[in-house]
Amino acid sequence: MDSSAQPIRRIASNLLWTPGGIVRNPLLTLAPDGWVVAVGSCSDPDRLAATEFYAGLLVPDFPADYRTAFERLCRDSATPLPELLAQTVTPGGVLVVISGLDYESMRLTSRSQIRRL
Repeated sequence: MDSSAQPIRRIASNLLWTPGGIVRNPLLTLAPDGWVVAVGSCSDPDRLAATEFYAGLLVPDFPADYRTAFERLCRDSATPLPELLAQTVTPGGVLVVISGLDYESMRLTSRSQIRRL
């Protein structure tokens, strides 16, 4: 085994945003450089060793200036988040998790937060 090889990172969450729609119970596999290399589904992520879990909505390719982009989304919180994300996500961006959503309407709330992963 090559001791210099970095481990692959696995991240699970409640939801994943994709251009094709919302995926429930996603399990992402990330390369050492942070790029998503595989997307699967897992209803019991706590049973998978070395899997991180983040409550909320995972969003790959979010703009690198994620805090500024998130502030813009918050200003338009009346619009459903999937619509806002379709206008915001850019190839080559970063992976973030957005928490504190109204899951029924898929809108941001005053409790919503963003975190880069």
